[in-house]
Amino acid sequence: MALGPWARVYLTPDINTLKFATKGLVAMTLSLYLAMEMQLDRPYWAVISAVFLQIRPQSGLVIEKGFCQIGGTVIGGGVGILIMALSMQMPAMALMLLMVWIFICATSSALTRNFNLTYGFAMGAATAILVVVLTIVNDNSSQGVFDIAVARVSEIVLGAACATLISMLLWPDRVRNIIYNHANTVIDQTFQALVMHLDTSVSMHDARQQIMSALGQALTLNNDSSAVIYEGPHGPGRARAAYLLSQRALSMMAEMQTYGRLVRERPALASEAFEEALKDIRDTMERVRSRQTYSERKREINSLRRRIQKAELQRHGTPLARRMAQGLMMLLGYASVMVEAHHAINDAENTQLKAPRLSRHRDYMPALTIGIRSSLLFAIGAIIYVSTQWGSGVLMMVMPVIFGTMFASFPSPTTMLKNVMKGGAVGAIAAFVFGNILLAQAPHEYLMLVMIFGAPLFLGLMALNNLPVLAHGLGFCIIYTILTMPSNSMAFDISSFMDRTLAIALGLTILYTVFRIVPSPNALVLRRRVIRAITDDMDQLWERSCNNSRERAADWFNGRMVERVQRLANFDSQLPEEDRYLLDLGMTGLNLGHVILANYRRVTSLDDTPPTRAALKQWQTALAHAYQACAWGDFDERFTDASQALLKQLRGAGEMEEEQIELVEGMIKRLDITLHRFARMSSSRDQRDIEGVLQPPS
Repeated sequence: MALGPWARVYLTPDINTLKFATKGLVAMTLSLYLAMEMQLDRPYWAVISAVFLQIRPQSGLVIEKGFCQIGGTVIGGGVGILIMALSMQMPAMALMLLMVWIFICATSSALTRNFNLTYGFAMGAATAILVVVLTIVNDNSSQGVFDIAVARVSEIVLGAACATLISMLLWPDRVRNIIYNHANTVIDQTFQALVMHLDTSVSMHDARQQIMSALGQALTLNNDSSAVIYEGPHGPGRARAAYLLSQRALSMMAEMQTYGRLVRERPALASEAFEEALKDIRDTMERVRSRQTYSERKREINSLRRRIQKAELQRHGTPLARRMAQGLMMLLGYASVMVEAHHAINDAENTQLKAPRLSRHRDYMPALTIGIRSSLLFAIGAIIYVSTQWGSGVLMMVMPVIFGTMFASFPSPTTMLKNVMKGGAVGAIAAFVFGNILLAQAPHEYLMLVMIFGAPLFLGLMALNNLPVLAHGLGFCIIYTILTMPSNSMAFDISSFMDRTLAIALGLTILYTVFRIVPSPNALVLRRRVIRAITDDMDQLWERSCNNSRERAADWFNGRMVERVQRLANFDSQLPEEDRYLLDLGMTGLNLGHVILANYRRVTSLDDTPPTRAALKQWQTALAHAYQACAWGDFDERFTDASQALLKQLRGAGEMEEEQIELVEGMIKRLDITLHRFARMSSSRDQRDIEGVLQPPS
């Protein structure tokens, strides 16, 4: 009988889980010991700081998270001092300024893809809350605010430093190993997607699911690669290789999606030689996936490229068929670079590659929603505090802001929060038993404190290392530590314990309620914003292709597109299976960007006269707007007019051979087919979307 996630964690724990829990416990006990030796007011904040750094325990990720945590804490402390300097005698004004700062932090956190940076923004907001609110509660003097700021920063920085040190010294785990495995997965899944797209016996649904999986892996590889730069002198080289692999995987996915549709919907285009070439590509890519060494993979791909070139598919058939053959060679070129980049990750000492990180798509509407939601959370807590002068109300203001900022960008934040609350409920029970009963009867010695306090914490850390129960473990560890409050002067006051428990429970309940009341913007609105953003970027590609290399412009476009495609895929999952087309629409937008860049370079390298450039620019602008029109269920005839004008100009200029012009004509024919298809698919969906069939995501 298969064990559930909890049974696997506690009945059959693997060695990595036990090592992780041991490392975490050592880091937390060390931070607690140093905080108590330094006579800090609230040593448990050092422990909480160390808890957060245990998520993703690889050394590079811990170092990056530590920098973000320390930076956010220092900045938050400075902002707290500044707020009190401006409104020392006006507590209401201080709380209003603090709400503005929380809005800035929460909004900024939603505009980054790096979770460690998101956590840094959360700590910036939380530290400012602690400085301002504790100053108002305790002292309300200039010296008091400075002392509180120094104490809070010292506690959090101490916890981060201890967690980072233990991560590097005790059973160190390297990000580069994760990056290498991620890269291997990206290659495997992308090549499998290519095989499935070029096989007419595979349904487009299965091929679409595979490309979505590969897309997510490419984004994960790109995101995790930022931390590998902290692991030795070759770390930056590994990061660049990982970025290049992510970029070329996205480019390959953009191309394969379109050709997969064509080989299914236009079987007349495939001659016998073309069918043999497709089978050769599928068989070779399956062999490449099974090969383990770089030399074997490279040899297979190079041999395949020579066979496809020898078949001379680009010299036979209609212009569209010849353009498809040219696209197959492009796909193999991407595959070759991906294998090279994968090798460079493992052999960064001898292989140097250059590639930028994926650019970031920023949609300010959902980001502002997250900022407003976090500000509302704090405002509710502040109103309750001002009305009641509740001493424990600071926890009611801090915890919702931290969790609300961290979880806001997750696909299902309410589910994460619900699991945190479940883990927190168990943590509260453990804190009552171990922190207020057993510790109260034990000798007041550090060793006894660690033995009793650390036992439940070890179990919570075991959950923290397993993704299915991570949120439960996080809630347990945080709530257990806050309610136990290990320090030099533990009071063991049941009434105080119940007071803090009520404050935390009320704060998390308010957080959950606000998440439900203030949802993300409607999915139909966000979908339209994504399409407009894709159109705008396709318009900008003209300037970027003029001012930069094609590779740099493509990398910029890839980065901004990857999250848009994922969002469209999420919207797609809410539609009935037979009506799903948004993922294909997003991948088509990614492909059209590459078409614009390729056509620009192909034409201008042969005919760079002003009339041709003007016709080409008009055509690219028409293509961008035709893409937007087909997403709304219409076909923009201006694209047909601009295409005819471009072909007429190319033939009239006489700078390009007829064979080259026919390739451009084949590409235009393919685009015309694609745009008409999506116009038909979109028109059948728009009315039902407007009527509310497409519900907003939770």
